[in-house]
Formats: sequence, C-alpha cells, structure tokens
Amino acid sequence: MPDDALGPEIVEARNGALRVTRRAEIPLDRVLEVLRAPGELLKASRKSETLRVNDWVVKRSRKEGGLGVLKHTARRTRYRQGWEAALHLERHGVPIPLARAYVERSRFGIVFGNVMMMDYLDGCVDVEAFADGLLRAGASDAEIQGYLERLAETVNVLCSSGAYHSDLAGKNILTPDGERFYFIDLDGIVLNRPYAEERRLQNHIQLYDSFIDRLGDAYLEPFIRQMLPRPGRLQSWMAQVKSGQAVRRARTEAIWAKQGGRRQG
Repeated sequence: MPDDALGPEIVEARNGALRVTRRAEIPLDRVLEVLRAPGELLKASRKSETLRVNDWVVKRSRKEGGLGVLKHTARRTRYRQGWEAALHLERHGVPIPLARAYVERSRFGIVFGNVMMMDYLDGCVDVEAFADGLLRAGASDAEIQGYLERLAETVNVLCSSGAYHSDLAGKNILTPDGERFYFIDLDGIVLNRPYAEERRLQNHIQLYDSFIDRLGDAYLEPFIRQMLPRPGRLQSWMAQVKSGQAVRRARTEAIWAKQGGRRQG
C-alpha cells in the first residue's frame, strides 16, 4: 500500500488570493471563518505570530516587504514544510496536533505569506513544566522514571518515522497527563533523510539540556540509554552529550544576557 494511502484525504481550492489546502472533512467556509477571526495571541516573533481561535491554532507569517515576498516565493516548498511534516507524522502514528489546513496568500505565482492551521491541545503543558509539577508534588523515583520512560518511547516513535526534529527541546513536546506526548513546532521537522549519529546526538543534547536543571544523571542517563540503538556505549555517548550541552547552554546564556538576563519562551 502506498504511504500516502494511509493519510487523510486532502483537497485544494482557490478563494481570491488564497490557495487553501485542507482536510476534506473541513469545510472551506470554516477555514475562511477562522482566518478572519481575531484570536488570542499565544506567541509572536519577528517572522510569525501564533493565535488561538477556539479549538484551532493559527500560525501565520507576518506581512513583509519586497525581500520577504521574494523569500516566500522562492522558498515556497520550505514554508510548506510544517504542513507536509504533519501529514507524514500522522501517517506514521507520531502524536502531533492534527493538521487542519495550510493557506498561501498568492497572486500570479507570487507568494505574500502563509498560514498553518492545527488543533489546539487544551490542557497541555510542555514536558519541562510537567516535570516541575512532579517534583513539587513530591513524586517518587518510580513515578519520575516512568514519566521519562514514556517520553523516551514517544521520542523513539518519532525517530523511527523517517523524520528528524531539529529542535527537540522540552518546550516543543507537550503533555496533558505525563502519559501522552505531542510534538509541536513542526517547521523544524526534516523529512526523508537518515537519522544519522550527529542528528541523534543533537536531539539528546537538546533533551538533556531541557531536564538537567531539574533532574540529575541518575534519571537522565537511563532516559538517554533508552533512546540509543546500542545502549552499551552509554558512557562515551554521555560524555558527548554533556560536552554538547555545555556549549549549548553557554550560547543560550549569551543570548539571555543580550535580552536583559531573561529567558525568552
């Protein structure tokens, strides 16, 4: 059976300057209604803003001038990456917010911006915050170990799907209960490239950095071991992870210093 046959039915339609790619079960009028809604701002950056509209998350690029238009047009495929990644991950059983629609604003082949539309995961926090809650509640060693084991199992599902998340930090993994986990920031997903050693190392550095201020190596070494194809090499691998984490943390703290000493979410 072709890989695509396992995925949802996807349809496309034009509505003025909008090219709407969506799940077939979602009416075009509903997509347009959500696009027009003001929404609640969740996150903003120089390049994009993310809004909540009821049970939808709407991530849209900011309006830019000539250079931005050229980038959106020349890199059309790159900007669709999050949408394509979401469909790929869904086909492979990787837990993510359901992708609902992808909208491109364009005329005469010139792309002016894009919008990614997904489910809003109500009641979720990132895995770092959930770990903090476990510690505040006085969770036992077994409870913390179980939490990390379930997280490692879910990461392994992602890594075996043919996808690489370039920013697999704790802030990009959400959980409602410590049992189920969902990957977000799908613009950072790279498809159809081998999950080589350097990519695995990068992911482990990101995850180790997310938890080391909360949990010690007694928890984190078994966590990392569970995500290694050859667990027997843990000692040498952990040396690389710790070295990489020190470099990552120094770089991050330099950024925080420039931003007034505050960590930016």
